[in-house]
Amino acid sequence: MTSDPRLLGLRPARARVDLDRLEANYRALCDFAGIPLMPVVKADAYGHGAVMIARQLEALGAPAFAVALVEEAIELRLAGIAAPLVVLNGLTASQAPLLWRHDLTPVLSGPAMLEAFLAGASASRPVHVKVDTGMGRLGFAPGELRAVCRRLADSGHAVQGVMTHLASADEDPAATARQLDCFDALLLELAHAGVRPRWVHAANSAGLAQLRPSHTLARPGLLLYGLPTRPLAPAVRVRPVLQVSADVQLIKVVPAGTPFGYGGRFVTTRPSRIATLPLGYADGVPRTDAMRERGRLLLHGQRVPVAGTVSMDMTQVDVTDVPEAREGDAAVLFGDEPTAWDVADWAGTNAWDTLTRVGLRVPRGYVRGERVIDVDSHYAPLEPA
Repeated sequence: MTSDPRLLGLRPARARVDLDRLEANYRALCDFAGIPLMPVVKADAYGHGAVMIARQLEALGAPAFAVALVEEAIELRLAGIAAPLVVLNGLTASQAPLLWRHDLTPVLSGPAMLEAFLAGASASRPVHVKVDTGMGRLGFAPGELRAVCRRLADSGHAVQGVMTHLASADEDPAATARQLDCFDALLLELAHAGVRPRWVHAANSAGLAQLRPSHTLARPGLLLYGLPTRPLAPAVRVRPVLQVSADVQLIKVVPAGTPFGYGGRFVTTRPSRIATLPLGYADGVPRTDAMRERGRLLLHGQRVPVAGTVSMDMTQVDVTDVPEAREGDAAVLFGDEPTAWDVADWAGTNAWDTLTRVGLRVPRGYVRGERVIDVDSHYAPLEPA
């Protein structure tokens, strides 16, 4: 991948997106769930590149895609994605015309959204309605759901989907069961009122472990990209799709007592070899004390410790115990080893945060087998001098 001409002229840092693994993960989740999946591709597909990810999954038969923002949906539509695009965070009144222009499906989760939708939709439009069963963010109160769906139906709009959001599926099975019991009771009320949506969905990645017979759709995110939820996860095998790495830019040989980085917070305790990598916190390397004290990158199959405070554009690692390390060698921030969860643990966060922090300055190379099929870079390759 590093020799691909589309990467020449750019700094030697990259994200490798394995499309074979993406396909394998998607098929494994389909088999496990036994119902259609609506892949979550918000936040640039968790840092993997939403357009390319959606293209691959649409070709595999994904019936729809979930995004957070109208803007994210428009990007996919303009890139040629034809499948339904469900906007989880809904809409504002000013965004309503964009929904119709680009054939987007909003999730309505409050009175203002409902009024904006009804005021702007001059013809019948599909819509999903969200009910709050315990997350406490977006969603109509359970007692409002039946009236909202009836009002939409009476206005000529198709209540295509009803959904809720699980707050603790990766942590608390009992709390999740209570949410799902509430959701199922509401669905029964809707059925008695003659409202039977095609798509009923509650399960995120962790929620796949508690699918109910009422579910007709699931919306996995983290598992699709090859990382289990923690501490609880469905019993399905997936592998990481994304690897982030950078090549050693410079190695310095220094005596004991040499400080490195802002504040000189790392000081060598022995004669050392310190390598500088062109990858910093603007690219997704956490700038935390825990990362400085416990963080590790993989170089020549060995975990090497971060040496000093992570900079905006650079990270230093101690390669004293890897004598074969040379300038130009690749060091892995996360992928198979270490994983995004490892980095998250060092940073005091979670794997979702780790993945979505990989900045636009890091070009994405999309790989099948060992062949690069596409490169997505925020910067055009530089012309040779």
